[in-house]
Amino acid sequence: MMKNVELSYQQLNDHAKTRLNKPLFDSISEVTDIVIVGAGLSGLAAAKQLSDGNEYQFKVYEAKSRVGGRTINQALKDNRGNEHIVDGGAQWIGPTHVAMHDLIKELRLNTFLTPQVGESLQFDAPEPPLQQELNVLRAQLNQLAAHLPMRAPWLARSAKQWDEITALQWMQRAQFSPEAIQELDYSVQTFLAASISEISFFYLLFYIRSAGSIEQLEDLNNGAQDSLIKEGAQSISIELRKRINAQLNFDAVVSVDDYETFTLVTLQSGQVTLCQKVIFAMMPSLLKNIRFSPALSTEKLALIDNWNTSVGSIKAHILFNRPFWREQGLSGISFLPNEAFSSTFDCTRTNSVAGALTVFVNGSAEMRALTVTERRERILSQLSQLFGPLALEAIDYVEMDWMNEPFQQGCESPLNVNVLSNFGKVLRTPHGNVYFCGTETAEVWSGYMEGAVTAGYRAAGEVEMALNESRII
Repeated sequence: MMKNVELSYQQLNDHAKTRLNKPLFDSISEVTDIVIVGAGLSGLAAAKQLSDGNEYQFKVYEAKSRVGGRTINQALKDNRGNEHIVDGGAQWIGPTHVAMHDLIKELRLNTFLTPQVGESLQFDAPEPPLQQELNVLRAQLNQLAAHLPMRAPWLARSAKQWDEITALQWMQRAQFSPEAIQELDYSVQTFLAASISEISFFYLLFYIRSAGSIEQLEDLNNGAQDSLIKEGAQSISIELRKRINAQLNFDAVVSVDDYETFTLVTLQSGQVTLCQKVIFAMMPSLLKNIRFSPALSTEKLALIDNWNTSVGSIKAHILFNRPFWREQGLSGISFLPNEAFSSTFDCTRTNSVAGALTVFVNGSAEMRALTVTERRERILSQLSQLFGPLALEAIDYVEMDWMNEPFQQGCESPLNVNVLSNFGKVLRTPHGNVYFCGTETAEVWSGYMEGAVTAGYRAAGEVEMALNESRII
């Protein structure tokens, strides 16, 4: 049952009036219980939970001009002008992504299995001795990861030791062959968008623990890349927005002032919102753009300053008049890194006549220096060497580079050494009236849409519990 908003807001105003000077108090233009900063999956999941509970009022502020965060639907057009939706950001879900599947079902969206009928183009399968070594390497990674405490991996006995070295250094010290290390390195780059020479060994173990196994991170069938959302991943946020439309404003938060019994949130437009609690739903590194009073803890600031994101790849999608590769017995999937791209996937929607490919374009300085047209031609040329001359007959092309997205800073977070063990414990720790979510704060499936949704639910639950316990108004 919704509480008496008029009475509670009057009391909240009274708290503010006694603490603020008149010009600042008069600048308040909105009053609500909770402010959510960020309208990506995590922020909107928090908003959904608050809306479903129907106990507290909230506002959502988003700096971008759209919802969805690191999900974005892009449209390719065929020769008849029909649109074909593809995912410029997060794309896949796996069978163990329970919260995502529940949300998709509730929003009446649809999924389809990642198309993979036919032969995949990749390096020849490792010879038996190398494959056996890779099996041992993966088993050791899974075994070490399984010993990390799920909720607080930094409490593991060897956390500090593992966080002082890169994943590459651990594999070399464990005397795995250069060939096995190279194979594993390429695999890790597909899900963390960085080399094992740049990733803390401890962070890699945490990532594996969060997913359940390294095979879960690597696999298509029953793994993290098992299925896609027919309407596009951003459709989840678009549908959630419809539920809370009146509570959503497109404006950037620039400062948060916590006065203990109330909080002021100031927007780029100059608007000031009076509330009780604030939830930040964003990548930790983006918090450096916000002024906090009182200032964030030294450890939280160190976490933010050291939170590195991958330059990563440019994600491109290409439309053809049909999925011609299937006629050759090919799946459209390739893992043959070249000067233009590292991998391709068939993302053709079920029952579509046209065919579509997802291409992870090299994020090298050389490729980024090209114009979009030049990059397209370079990619098509390389595709034609894999799939034949029909690859040159593309109908449409679209790409997304998250390094150039406003109010964003890359997509993946391949943490380097001495970050997670030293500062991880403050990832989810509230700062006064300020709470934190986002996929990076998730315990399970961190870095994925599943992690974003569950983290949003968690933060909303924490805020509701805090408000229920305090009942100051």
